[in-house]
Amino acid sequence: MFLEQRIYTAHPGRLPLWLKLYGELGGPASSRTLTPLIGMFTVEFGQINRVLFVRGFDDIDDRDAGLARRDADPEWQRFIGETRKVDALVAQEAKLLKTVPFSPLQKVGQPFERTLPGTGMFVDHRTYDFEPGKMPLWLDLYRDMGKPVQDKLLGQLLWFAVTECGPINQAVFAWAYTSMADRDKRRAAMVADPAWAEFGKAMAATGALKQQSTLVLKPVPWSPMR
Repeated sequence: MFLEQRIYTAHPGRLPLWLKLYGELGGPASSRTLTPLIGMFTVEFGQINRVLFVRGFDDIDDRDAGLARRDADPEWQRFIGETRKVDALVAQEAKLLKTVPFSPLQKVGQPFERTLPGTGMFVDHRTYDFEPGKMPLWLDLYRDMGKPVQDKLLGQLLWFAVTECGPINQAVFAWAYTSMADRDKRRAAMVADPAWAEFGKAMAATGALKQQSTLVLKPVPWSPMR
């Protein structure tokens, strides 16, 4: 499955205006013409004044057909016109990803099943950069050694994918928690687990990982993942 991840950066103070227009005009037009939205989130920690959203495609050619339908939609054109008036966005970024076999998200239209208790959600969105050619080795180690520990101790894995276009040799994945305190408690338990330490040793021996970055996200009211 292909995932298209987009991050839009707004001028300070203008993101709420853009989100309001998207919720009223752009989102409904996209829902009529594109594949279903998977998740849409604002950045709580990291570079703020940004919105991140994810949409999936089983066949990447379906994306082009959907974009043509959307661009021809009168309400989409109205959305574009209204957003130009507020001049909210300063930058846009798009990545094309492919889900790995152990990702819980695997097909377009797959309904989101929340396993977290309560109603709150904070998403720990992570991007790992690898040395060329070494990402497959790390993924195998993570699948066999790291993920079993995290499945036992962390929140809910939302998706796990690798970059197809854009910056390559990257893994992009997201874990959901009920709160920031829930995240801290669960990650402390993970770090204290001996099996996690063994995974860390095996990972370090590969020399695969170059750098890591994380964002903490919150879902917008209309996000299917929430």
